[in-house]
Amino acid sequence: MKFPKNIILESVAERKNNEDFGLEFVQELGNDDAGYDEMIVVIFKYQDKYYSVDIQHLGGRNNYDNWEEEVECPEVVRKEAIQYYWEEVKQA
Repeated sequence: MKFPKNIILESVAERKNNEDFGLEFVQELGNDDAGYDEMIVVIFKYQDKYYSVDIQHLGGRNNYDNWEEEVECPEVVRKEAIQYYWEEVKQA
C-alpha cells in the first residue's frame, strides 16, 4: 500500500502517531550507529493492518531522499518464534 512520503517522514519515522491520517507507530527494528550509519525498519498500524518501511542513512545518504511523493509500504504480520539454547549440566 502506498502512503504519503511526508506523513511517513514526519510521523512514523520520528516514532510518533499521526492521528489525523490514522497511522500508529508500533515498533522500530534495526541498527542505529549514533546517527552515522542507520538501518531500521519501522512497523506501523493503519486501519487495523500492519505495514513496514525501511529507513536507511548510509555513508551520508538517506534512502528517503529518493522516494517519490508516495512510498510503497508492504503489509506485514507478526510471527512469534521460540528460541532454545543449550546449557551445561552442573554436577552437584
